[in-house]
Amino acid sequence: MVLRGVVGQTRLFWVLLALALAVAWSMSGLIFRQIHDADAAQIIFYRGLSLSTALLGFVFWRYRGRSFAAFRALGPVGVFAALTLGGSSVFYLFALKATTIANIAFLNAATPFIAGGLAWLLLREAMSRLTVVAVSLALTGVAIMVWEGFAVGSWFGNLMALTAVLISGTYVVALRFGKGVDLIPAVALSGLAAAVMVMPLIDDFTISLHDLAYCVLQGVFISGLCNGLYTFCARHLPAGELTLLSLAESVLSPLWVWLFINEVASDLTLIGGAVVLSAVALQAFWRPMFFTRRRRQPAA
Repeated sequence: MVLRGVVGQTRLFWVLLALALAVAWSMSGLIFRQIHDADAAQIIFYRGLSLSTALLGFVFWRYRGRSFAAFRALGPVGVFAALTLGGSSVFYLFALKATTIANIAFLNAATPFIAGGLAWLLLREAMSRLTVVAVSLALTGVAIMVWEGFAVGSWFGNLMALTAVLISGTYVVALRFGKGVDLIPAVALSGLAAAVMVMPLIDDFTISLHDLAYCVLQGVFISGLCNGLYTFCARHLPAGELTLLSLAESVLSPLWVWLFINEVASDLTLIGGAVVLSAVALQAFWRPMFFTRRRRQPAA
């Protein structure tokens, strides 16, 4: 099968694939900025249906006669993961309509730290002193961006983005209960969950072919295909390395909208984003550098 050939690739292949996925995800904001007439609820609905259609097709192709067993294997944790992933996308897309791409991208970079804090609070998972420092630094950056939103009147968009980050952190914690279970079916269900959540908010389901094409592009390729491939990367690369590679998304997202549609972030957003990215870099680099120095010290 094709998947067997992919799984057998080298580490460099997985690093390059993870980086390519981060670059693809960074295009999400620019893609949604090309949608002219559809409102946030309509975008969420058609993006969710596209995502679920693509991944449901993949699940039925992959498992064939065992497809329904794959969904039953999700259990309560998998269902909860689907609901939280769908919910985070709802708030994320409402945020896109009310704040800058840079705000969303930099807030999203704090997700691993939010997840770590929730894991400590809910699961009593221990955090190293380095992680505590990184979490505190990231939350400082988040506070700068959220405060700036209240100061200039874009508090609603920042609140939506922050809620999406908090729910995403809950989704990451839920994944820790689902180790050993294929969660691609849960990602497939997340699109349907998001579509159902916004249906009461839609007065008219009519949408132009132009806007529908961008919803399908984001749902099938950026969300569906990239999330599916990411699950394979996660099996071959350490979590810290994946976190570092994901920095490309937060850095490139504001760059694309600045280059193509001249959307410029405020100074405080850039300052807060730099603080968050510094926290991610600290968490990713400091421990490997520390242990590398220790290994290089000559024995006494």
